[in-house]
Amino acid sequence: MTVEVHTMGRTFDESVIDQWELKAARRALKNLKTVASGQVMMDLLAEQIDAGDRYQKELISASGGTYRESRTEFHVRGLSGTDLADWFHAQAGTGRFQDKMSLVNAHPEHYVEPPNYTGGMVETIGGHLTRFKVSVAHELPAPVGAYLDASYPVTLMNALLSLDDGTPFAYCLHQARDTDTGADVVVRVIYPSAAPDSMIEGHCEHLAIEFRSWIRNAAAATR
Repeated sequence: MTVEVHTMGRTFDESVIDQWELKAARRALKNLKTVASGQVMMDLLAEQIDAGDRYQKELISASGGTYRESRTEFHVRGLSGTDLADWFHAQAGTGRFQDKMSLVNAHPEHYVEPPNYTGGMVETIGGHLTRFKVSVAHELPAPVGAYLDASYPVTLMNALLSLDDGTPFAYCLHQARDTDTGADVVVRVIYPSAAPDSMIEGHCEHLAIEFRSWIRNAAAATR
């Protein structure tokens, strides 16, 4: 089945309607996040957040200190890895994003930054709402640090993600390198090895959406 739409003397196919629908969905979601922000959102999601905490702790327990990566790579034209790093460090060099709307709007499933955190998020990970704190990881466990790639010499961020009670549950390793036309970027989240394939693959998609948004923001800021 196909549908053709005519409005005010113009003709559009379904791909255009899809784009209109996506823009409308983004507007509605942005409005909801604005109206029900902070503790209001936390209260609405409390049961799901608690269930997410339990799920992530089960993965940690089942993994015995071993890990696996969720990795997404970008080839960027028109923005160097150095410029991206400068923007990223200005935004999140302490583990806390300075531009809150840039953080929340980077992905539809960034629900809220917990109001009592100095850096963190409630987002969907592995099909579960997960509340976590973000802090700069000055030292990495050896099995985590082994995922770093020396061919990407520009560090965007090495971060520890911990649950509400302080339990470490994942690490972010984000790197870049300059190219003749821009940058190669590799972003990783290192999860407990018991994380199912669906969680790893789902977070690859999450990283693609999230970092495309931030790369666009960085490019706009450096013009």
